[in-house]
Amino acid sequence: MKFLEWKKAEKKLSLTNMKEIASIFFLLIVSGGLCYKIALNFFSEVETIFLVSQPQFFIKEQATILLSFLLLPCLFLTFLSTLQRFLGFDIELTLINAFKSAVVGLIAFLILSIPTNLAVEANLKSKGYIYCNWYTGASVRAPDVWLKNDDLCLQGGSVIISDVEDWFEIHNEKGIEPTLNELEIFIQKTRAEQSR
Repeated sequence: MKFLEWKKAEKKLSLTNMKEIASIFFLLIVSGGLCYKIALNFFSEVETIFLVSQPQFFIKEQATILLSFLLLPCLFLTFLSTLQRFLGFDIELTLINAFKSAVVGLIAFLILSIPTNLAVEANLKSKGYIYCNWYTGASVRAPDVWLKNDDLCLQGGSVIISDVEDWFEIHNEKGIEPTLNELEIFIQKTRAEQSR
């Protein structure tokens, strides 16, 4: 079974049709950018969840980013098909395979979403992290927040989630575990500033 075909297209790309050239060029940039972004996010998430190299007191994770890697073949084939069209090659077989890989990727994404979440949770729990629902946003797309010290999971921080997350990130970068007193003072100050 052929996966790719590099034969000249019957209908050549017309240099006078600027709309077609612009749309192909735009799709080439978008699909290439998405491939890059998915790969970058995937490796970043793997490093965050599985390869913690320095002490982290606070972790934000999105297990679905790990599964977005399953959509990379579809996006890569879309990128390749636009490149083929731009160079004057036939794209029919590449687009068919892009569609097939999208269907397989989406099915695998749906099937693996629960086991992947369970594996990520088990890994983080085995490293001593505790899930903090007060700092996890209400949206399904919001990252889950995990803390090394469950005393730092305060309900008062749920109103200012992004500020608390930034505060934890600064402490992660410094490698200094914050104290409960420091966090309570920070939350009080930030909430007072926002209420003004």
